[in-house]
Amino acid sequence: MDAVTRVDEEALADEATARRRWQRRLMLWGIPLVVTVVAVYLYGSSGRYVSTDNAYIQRDRVDVVPQVSGDVVEIYVKENDRVSAGQVILSIDDRNFKIAVDAAESRLATARSEVASAQAAYREKSGEIELARRASEYSVREFQRQDELAVRKLVPQSTLDSAHRSAELASGSVGVLQLQQAQLGAQLGGTPAAPVDSYPQVRAAAAEVERAKLDLSRTRLLAPQAGSISHLPKVGSRVEIGRAAFAIVTDRNVWVEANFKETDLEWVRPGQPVDVEIDTYSSHRWKGQVQSIAQATGAEFSLLPAQNASGNWVKVVQRIPVRIALVAGANDPPLRDGMSATVDIDTGPHTRFDRWFGRGR
Repeated sequence: MDAVTRVDEEALADEATARRRWQRRLMLWGIPLVVTVVAVYLYGSSGRYVSTDNAYIQRDRVDVVPQVSGDVVEIYVKENDRVSAGQVILSIDDRNFKIAVDAAESRLATARSEVASAQAAYREKSGEIELARRASEYSVREFQRQDELAVRKLVPQSTLDSAHRSAELASGSVGVLQLQQAQLGAQLGGTPAAPVDSYPQVRAAAAEVERAKLDLSRTRLLAPQAGSISHLPKVGSRVEIGRAAFAIVTDRNVWVEANFKETDLEWVRPGQPVDVEIDTYSSHRWKGQVQSIAQATGAEFSLLPAQNASGNWVKVVQRIPVRIALVAGANDPPLRDGMSATVDIDTGPHTRFDRWFGRGR
């Protein structure tokens, strides 16, 4: 009986040992294999959504640059005020520009006077030429009569010579007057009877007046678009040509610029739906749509683009800007330029398996 019991105990011990051995193998190989398979499946079957927190709200911003330089004498709005298109924002000291307008108008009046005087002189020469021509015709006839009398020996030779000289002088004076009239006509551009304001010198003076008036009008800076005013100067400060005096952040055309890694954009296409979360409003969500994908990475637009032609370089995943149009809602809170955001793009029924096996491209 003791022997039988001993045999049964040994059999149970061997069976327990075998069971522990299989359990150990299952723990060492089976469970990790199952976990690996499940992890690979979950990872490979995902990839439909791509997201990034490297995203910011963008709005159209207009930098208003003055076209004349001067000191600011008055500002009609306050910082961050909402303005309408065409509203006067500030005024520049216009005294020098008013003087320039007066001087230009004086030059225009002088040019008109000179042209009118030249036209009057041209008409006067026409009258003088007509009188000189009649005098020349009379002198020629007188010379012919004296010549007939001299043939019949009724007048001395000196009288004939005097009549001949008078005829030549009269004819020469006509030529001189015609040359003087031609000179006046050249000064009038060959059109002495044209309107005064059509002559080049008058038109040039009139253009100077218009330019001076335009510069005077530019001393009042207007808002080119509706929006919020920003970075206003102070009264007494000087604004310069080519340097922005203030900026306007417009009310419309709000979008998100998301900088995605280049490896995340394989399935991203324009028109795909987007969920947007703004860091400021964590409980609110915006809907959007992929509007466009930039044709160059952000590094290409930097001041010093990366040059990887050297032998010692480190490969860095590049960022490509994606423009996302927001769908505005009636109860959406206000958005401001530069706010941080997190975006999720639904690329459709694509998984990482499609990428691994080259499907659905």
